[in-house]
Amino acid sequence: MLKNTLLLLILVSATYGFSQEIDNRLLAKYSKEEINSIRKNNPEEYTFLVNALDKGVVISEIPAQKAKDIVFDGTLEIDPNGTHTFISLGKEITDRYQYYKIAGTSKMLTIKPRPVKHTQEIKIVRNNHKANKKH
Repeated sequence: MLKNTLLLLILVSATYGFSQEIDNRLLAKYSKEEINSIRKNNPEEYTFLVNALDKGVVISEIPAQKAKDIVFDGTLEIDPNGTHTFISLGKEITDRYQYYKIAGTSKMLTIKPRPVKHTQEIKIVRNNHKANKKH
């Protein structure tokens, strides 16, 4: 019985400790307080941001058949073989795809958009967060 209780206590402690960890890559843009607030008040946003760090930026060849139809948002002077995130690029994730030419290459960088429903929800959370900071 004591073994089972001890095992349960260890599992609960480990779960709690693990759940308190934040993705340190977010610290390049957000303070620990902001990250903890996002995690507490909008865990879906936190999950979205972490996933966006992993999958929100794609580098690919500019498709020859569509090259003249793509409306680029600008040109980036980056290493196309490097690891890039929307944060390291100083970009925001918006409600539309963003396309950038990579200077000196035939490649482009795409920043994937937020889902529409998610965009509306995050505006509400940000407004609430700003209102709470003023008080």
